[in-house]
This record gives sequence, structure tokens and C-alpha cells, in this order.
Amino acid sequence: MLEGLQLAFEPASLIALVTGLALGLVFGAIPGLTATLGVALLVPITFIMEPAPGMIMLLGVYAGSIYAGSITAILLRIPGTPASIPTMWDGYALTEQGKPRLALGTAAVASGIGGLFSGLVLIFLSPLLADVALKFGPAEYVAIVLFGLLVVTAVLGGSMVRSAAGVFIGLSLALVGLDPLEGFARLDGGFYELGGGLEVVPVLLGIFCLTEAIRMAAKAKDDSPATGTAQLDEGRRTPTAKELLKNKWNFARSSLIGTGLGIIPAVGPETTPFVSYAAAKRASKEREKYGRGSIEALISAETSNNANVGGSLIPLLTLGIPGSAVAAVFLGALTLQGLRPGPLLFAEQPALIGALFTGFLLINALMLVGGVLFVRQFAIVLRLPVAVLATLVALFSILGAFAVGNNVFNIWVMFAAGALAFVLQVARIPIAPVVLALILGPLLETNLTKALTISRGDWAVFVTSPLALVFLILGALFLTLPVVKRVVRRSWTTPGPEANADQDATGRADARQNDGEERRAPRP
Repeated sequence: MLEGLQLAFEPASLIALVTGLALGLVFGAIPGLTATLGVALLVPITFIMEPAPGMIMLLGVYAGSIYAGSITAILLRIPGTPASIPTMWDGYALTEQGKPRLALGTAAVASGIGGLFSGLVLIFLSPLLADVALKFGPAEYVAIVLFGLLVVTAVLGGSMVRSAAGVFIGLSLALVGLDPLEGFARLDGGFYELGGGLEVVPVLLGIFCLTEAIRMAAKAKDDSPATGTAQLDEGRRTPTAKELLKNKWNFARSSLIGTGLGIIPAVGPETTPFVSYAAAKRASKEREKYGRGSIEALISAETSNNANVGGSLIPLLTLGIPGSAVAAVFLGALTLQGLRPGPLLFAEQPALIGALFTGFLLINALMLVGGVLFVRQFAIVLRLPVAVLATLVALFSILGAFAVGNNVFNIWVMFAAGALAFVLQVARIPIAPVVLALILGPLLETNLTKALTISRGDWAVFVTSPLALVFLILGALFLTLPVVKRVVRRSWTTPGPEANADQDATGRADARQNDGEERRAPRP
């Protein structure tokens, strides 16, 4: 481990660390440029570098881009990455209240703490947790996806019926493309470009970025200032010690959720903040503040999505199984260096493993400190004229959609998604269930097909697996508890027939008494 520390603190490694983190901030903050794209573009460069600096640079891009997605989410209501959508809800609300520096500082602190927690878990518990991840099969994945969708339906939307409608719409969009078993086209409208399904990035750009650009353009036309962006707040830029102490269990719960879901292969950072946000809201005593500028909610989202980064590296390094799409690209980079992730990597390359662990901790520590120190520089974007912001957002949205496969058709997909967002807004259907169902739909279908194929069509496979059964029961509890609470509350607050009779008798007696007093009262 000492040799790994020395390797991580060499000038080449430190330069690679800072470079990777800076590039990650760029890729995360610009809508359409994802962490996966950033890591993939830099993989060829690592081929001419030493293994330790090259992998540390990729780790910097990975962690930095996940954090940087919160910058535009907080300042402009535009999530830089899908993982920043829950951050947007409360972060932008704080900006509207004139507190962008506090929102950015809180996101930086939460991101750093979540990343450091997952880094410590990565160091001390990697082999043990990786063994647990191996026990997840198709049935368990189906249960986890259903759990996430049920949690969103029960907690995040104002109406469970509308949230369920959003989940249905999202799953329908996920079905677009070729059937994985039969090979026939589904819901493609005759467009051959949709044979591979809808690309998630253009859809998200249309739902969030394009609609925000139109909203900004409308404000510029009306000569009205950008909401909440007239002035930068001069107050504090981090939560107080009292607020941090108050959220100690929130930090712990969100870090565990992020790391735990990161360990499970195919459950990326896009899913964890939704689950963590819902869990925090369920446990909170101030649920009414969620979505309206809650520091607690912002901490839950940002802590979990950065804790997911370290969690996804655990099965990658110990078993050679990537825990997310970005981790899969990282696996390719290790292979290019002639390294084979797995148990033997720890025995054959202990210095490299030590350098990666140390570098990951340094990245998150630097991200925490730098995010707090430079919040004012980040917030300068709010001083730009609204018309300029609208133009830049629209331009980057179009470029981002085209960059996904260099396909003009994805630009039209983005416009269609923007139109759908306006329809959903009119129908008061929440966006969050639609987005999460779209992201998790392919994972649900693939593993549902595998589970039923292995069990020969026996649906009992989802209840005979203990892990799957636990997740299904938890999801059912999340879905039914709000209904049960409302029924119980009404039964306690609604008076029975006897109470109504007594109340009527008392009311009549009071009326007679008042009437007698009025007759006895002297006339003016």
C-alpha cells in the first residue's frame, strides 16, 4: 500500500488527476456529453501513458462528470447528466430563492462525502461486497427495477395515478425498437432509425434542455429577468455545522444506497439518486419542503450518485464485472494496458491498486474543496443575458443530440421529446417516473426475458429467490403505506354516528341558548 501511495503522489499522477477532474467537469456540465462519452474519448490517450496515471485520469473524468452535472442542474434547471435530475428539483429551487452559492456548495460537500465514503468501502470491503453482487441474477434485477419504479410512483409524484401513468409512458418508450426474442419491430412508426430503440440522451435533452431553452427565450422576449438569477447571493456557500450534523443519518443512508446499488452490475448512477431521494423523503420530518429548496433533499441526491461511482468500481476491480456503463469503458482501458481485473490483479499489481484507491480518495477530496472554493465562479453563468443562455442551451442541445452516433435523426427525436414534455406538463403527469422508466425499461425487459427463459415460464422464480422477494416486498410497502396511512388518518379524524348525534344535540342546545339570550338582550 505504501508503494501505491508513492505512485499516486508522483507528479505525473497528480497532473493526470487534475486534468481528468477538469475534463470531467466539462463533460458533466455540458448537456449531452456524458461521463461514458468522456471516459471513452480519453481511453486512447491512456494507451501512451503509464497505467497508474492513465487510470487515475479516467477516474477523475468519471467522478468529476457525475458531480458537474449538478452545476447546470442547480443554476439553469438543466441536468448535465441523468444522475442530476433529482438534484435539479431542489437545487434550482434554491437558485430561485437567490441562494445558488449555497446550493452549489451543498452539492460539492455532499458529492465529496459520498465519494469518500465509497472510496473507503472500495478499499476495505471490496472482496466481501463483490461476492454479494455475484448472487444477483435475472430475477433479482427484475425485482430491483420494479422496486425503483414502485418507489418513484409512491413517493415522488403528487398523485399516484399520474405517477403510474408516467411509468407506463416511460416503459412504452423503452419498448421502441426490435423485440429481443422475435426480432419484429415495435412502436417504431416505420422509422428504421428506431430499430435499435430510442437513445436516452436525445430524449433527456428534449425533455429538460430544449424545454428550458424555450422557457428562457420566452422570458427574453418579455424582457423579464431570469427567475432567481437577478443577483448572486453573498451569503454562506456551505451548510452550517448544525445542518451537517442534522443530516448525519441522511449522509449515511444515501452513501449506503449509492454504494450498494453501485456494486450491483448494470444499476448505474442514473438510478441511485431517485431511490435515495425517495428514501430520504420517506424518513424526513419536513417532507413538504422537498422540491421547494430542501438542503436535506439536495444532500440525499448528491451523496448517493457520487457514492455510486466507488461502488461500481468494486465488482470491476475484484471480479472483472463492470457495475455501470462507464465502468465497462474503464474495463476496456485496463485491458488495453494488459491488465486483467479480478482477484489476481490485487496479487499481481498491488502498487497499481493502491495508487487507484489513493487517487480516487484524492479526487473526491479535491472535488469537495474545489467545489466549495469555486462556487462563485460557477455561478457567474447567471449573469449572462437570458437570450444568450437560451441560445447556448439550444445550441448545445442540438450538438449533444447529434453527437450520439453522429445521427441527424436524434435531433428530431429530441424535438419530439420536447413536445412530449409540454404535453405531460399540461396533463400534470410528473416527468421523473417517465425518465426513470425509460432508463430502466431495457434492463427490466432483458432480465425478465432471461428469468422466464431459465425458469421455463415459471413466474414463481420471482418469489422463490430470497433477494428478489425482499425487494418486491419493500416495493409493495412503499406503494401501500401511503394509502394505509390516509385510510387510518381518515378513520381517526372522521367522527362516528354517535359523535355526530352528540354534536347535533350540542349544536341545537347552543342555538336555543343563543336565541334566548338574543330575546332577552335590550333593543337599541
